[in-house]
Amino acid sequence: MIRGHDGRVAMTGPALGSRERSQMDVLDHLTMEHRKVEQMIGQLEDASSAEERQPILAELGEALTMHMNVEEERVYPIVEARLGEYMAASARTEHDTARDDLVKLADLADDDGFAPALAAFKGDIAKHVHEEEHAMFPQLRTTAASEIAALGDAHKLEREVQDELVVDT
Repeated sequence: MIRGHDGRVAMTGPALGSRERSQMDVLDHLTMEHRKVEQMIGQLEDASSAEERQPILAELGEALTMHMNVEEERVYPIVEARLGEYMAASARTEHDTARDDLVKLADLADDDGFAPALAAFKGDIAKHVHEEEHAMFPQLRTTAASEIAALGDAHKLEREVQDELVVDT
């Protein structure tokens, strides 16, 4: 069981909250990934050298790439259709900023500018996560529950998106 900062509980067992299902839906999975990203940011805050930061940045980059790909390829089209183009476009822009910030962090891994760049990145991620978890995801659960359910198992969805993106490149 994992409890998010918003108090929601995500369980990996057969019953997830009142929705009783054997698989975690994509929104629950994305929320759990938000907690993992926050933990990695904390690890970066504690790291004091490039040697400590680089493996964490690599792991963070891989995790965010998969996370953002699933959102952009599967979730945001539903957001656009059900909640409006503005919300989807805004979330995509925040992803672009996160990608740029990750490159900047990697470039600054052994520089005095790392801490301020990490603080800015952390703030941007916190804002994005808050918007998703407190506005977008609850609205999707209300207005697009069948589409979210149709996405199926989150881990399978990740593999499908990854396979599609590899084929497209």
